[in-house]
Amino acid sequence: MPDGATMDAPFVPPMPVPRESLPGPLGMLRIMRRNLLELFLARTYSSNAIAQRMLGHRIIVVNHPELVREIFVLKHETYQRKSRFMEQALRPVVGDSLFINHGTVWAERREPIAAALHPSGVGAFHPLFAQAAEELAREWERAEAVRDIAFDLSAATARVVMLATFGPDAPAGAAAALARDFAAYQDAVESLDYLAMLGLPEWVPSVQRRTALAAARRMRALAAGLMEAGRPGPLLSAMRKAARPDGQPLMRREALLNEVCMLLLAGSETSANALGWALYLAFAHPPTLKRLRAEVEAVLGARTSPAAEDLPALPFTRAVVQEALRLYPPVAVLSRQATAPDLIRRWAVKPGMTVAAIPWLLHRHEALWEAPHEFRPERFMPDAPKPPRFGYIPFGIGPRVCAGAAFGQAEMTVFLATLVRRVGMRVAPGHVVMPRLRLTLRAAGGMRMVVRGA
Repeated sequence: MPDGATMDAPFVPPMPVPRESLPGPLGMLRIMRRNLLELFLARTYSSNAIAQRMLGHRIIVVNHPELVREIFVLKHETYQRKSRFMEQALRPVVGDSLFINHGTVWAERREPIAAALHPSGVGAFHPLFAQAAEELAREWERAEAVRDIAFDLSAATARVVMLATFGPDAPAGAAAALARDFAAYQDAVESLDYLAMLGLPEWVPSVQRRTALAAARRMRALAAGLMEAGRPGPLLSAMRKAARPDGQPLMRREALLNEVCMLLLAGSETSANALGWALYLAFAHPPTLKRLRAEVEAVLGARTSPAAEDLPALPFTRAVVQEALRLYPPVAVLSRQATAPDLIRRWAVKPGMTVAAIPWLLHRHEALWEAPHEFRPERFMPDAPKPPRFGYIPFGIGPRVCAGAAFGQAEMTVFLATLVRRVGMRVAPGHVVMPRLRLTLRAAGGMRMVVRGA
């Protein structure tokens, strides 16, 4: 182990115990509704490709870097469309936004959004990262209390995206409202539409579906109201200015609202989830916490949060975030539906069939990672071997890679550096931390921690 390594003793953070075999259809349905992570068998952590029937539907999972490259990069045209399950799950909130659409519409709209979030311009958003991180640190420092840090982080990162989208007049309370409604939406919506898989139409009544749709309506109404109020921020301004060659607006009101909703959710959910796991991992492993605080102290001195130019000097802080993204990728399933016939290994692919890469499995593949279930941030230090290409994909891969990846990585580094020296935390008595996969990978029941000033 190199000098300064944090792994004095192996630390394997929580995950469901892998099964040896799957139950029958009813048992599988119960598992799928409870936690998709419980479906993964022990052998899938060493498999390169998996073909599985789920309620009569065949799903093929590519679980090797070369297969991931083949499907998501080389054959992007065939697999550019999100799976119908994901489309159905997210359309009530984000409409035909970038997250769902494909083809010409996707290409047209992605260009101005990607330009606004280009890595070269991320520094302009740094004051927003620092502002939201400082607000959260002050709130947590006030008194020792049990907090659901998953909710607090969702509200804080939503605050960043709202400031970037709607400008400085965006009300602070709106971020908490968005975080509450998206949590309610995730609890109600299904990442796999079981009614459709069972052959039932969308109009079949469902309490969960009604609850999800009500939360979706609240989120869209909130975004629509903010779009009409105050001074727009740089992201909304860039989208409004985007025009077709003939000078007509690229996105009119409904399309603009869809893309704004996509930015609000995608721009806050990934960062919040990864930060929650990064904080949990750091405070659960004292050697990591000690090294993390020492690095932040050496770089910041008397300052309370890093400047943009400090981020390259925080490699271990960044490595903790990257390892949290490996172990607990917020978007833990990347699913596509084929638009043309294909052949993956020995399996024929028909149009409409679901093909997926699962970062949860890929990031823990026994042939790609040493001690794959252990927390080892040293894997991502500058002097460590590079992660396997196409084997580490926390922000997706190929043409549909997350346009805000650089934004999110900088934001998470600022938050972690700001919070880790200002607060202490431990798991709340009686609370069990366990990842649960629905639309995104979150801690089941939230992440309840006793938080106090450091």
